[in-house]
Amino acid sequence: MAQFVHHDLRLLNPSFDSPLLDVLTDLEHLRRLQMQGTTPWPVFLQLKQVFHLLESLASARIEGNHTTLADYVEAKVFEGSAAAQSEQLREVTNIEQAMQQLEAALQPGDPLPEHLLRALHATTVDGLTREGDRSPGTYRNGSVRIAQAEHLPPDALRVPEYMTELMAFINRPDPPKYDLMKVALAHHRFAWVHPFGNGNGRVVRLFTYALLIKYGFQVTAAGRLLNPAAVFCADRNRYYAMLSHADTGSDAALEAWCAYVLTGIRDELNKVNRLADYAHLQKAVLLPAVAHARQRQLITAQEEAMLATTVKAGVVKAGDLEMAMPGLTPNQRTYQIRKLVDGGMLQPIKPGARQYSIGFSHNVLLRGVVRALTDQGFISDVLAAPSP
Repeated sequence: MAQFVHHDLRLLNPSFDSPLLDVLTDLEHLRRLQMQGTTPWPVFLQLKQVFHLLESLASARIEGNHTTLADYVEAKVFEGSAAAQSEQLREVTNIEQAMQQLEAALQPGDPLPEHLLRALHATTVDGLTREGDRSPGTYRNGSVRIAQAEHLPPDALRVPEYMTELMAFINRPDPPKYDLMKVALAHHRFAWVHPFGNGNGRVVRLFTYALLIKYGFQVTAAGRLLNPAAVFCADRNRYYAMLSHADTGSDAALEAWCAYVLTGIRDELNKVNRLADYAHLQKAVLLPAVAHARQRQLITAQEEAMLATTVKAGVVKAGDLEMAMPGLTPNQRTYQIRKLVDGGMLQPIKPGARQYSIGFSHNVLLRGVVRALTDQGFISDVLAAPSP
């Protein structure tokens, strides 16, 4: 029978030969590594939007949401469709919006306020029935149980006390060598407290994203792509088993949990950091996405040539696209460029600019981008299959 057993929130001191120490060393190197990527910022920004999509979908599916990657991509391509308004898709969209809310509110080194967590919860459950909460942004006022777990979360009266302790723990100025350990320990402690009536899993993964930003993994200009939910989505049964093991509160169990979380984050960072190299991105993802759209007859041969030219250059002016439009008059070329801009496949590098980058985040090219990312191993096959 489930029961509540208190254990102290504390830092760990792994032995010299611990696997946790190895992964902490690797992550510390990645944190200090200054990204010198060649991917143009307008392209990186769209790629980040795609990874927001992936992060949000992965987090929702861990909780049993049945939306597939194909479903969500189609909802992005056809945002006004009835399918795009379904509750399961709304759940994923809410997580995306919460990620944007978080990034707007938090910079590396900033204290992470408790009210931000409450606001993220309110955004996450907004407008939902089955996966909503009667008190958005408010800690629970009753008891909860965690399915298939021996741990019983603390009584509702103690939730504010435990959450105050948790926020003090992540914000206190411990030596920087403990920062990344705190990411994993705080994830477990939040799940252990289970502070909200519903939506705890979705919010705790946003919390992990927030802590990675707080502790130095920049996601704005010249930053990184982060996809921490991929760590837990790949095998959600193992995720729950590792959480349950950590609930025992022993140093060994918590150390195993930290090694599991941080190894996954390290591997994800090493993988997605390759996309900062524009030569790799265009060859492995963007040009295949354009070719895929042409194979599906979603774009014309001339549009394929224009888009491929843009991908290879990174940023183009109208004159750079002339060779892709042989035999057309200046007015006809202007019309063709405007058509692609209106369709979002050419994107001005800033409002009103006459320089363009490839656009793929909300149009038919998104299908090919996601397919290429999947083929290259950047996206787990779990997201493509129906949720069990």
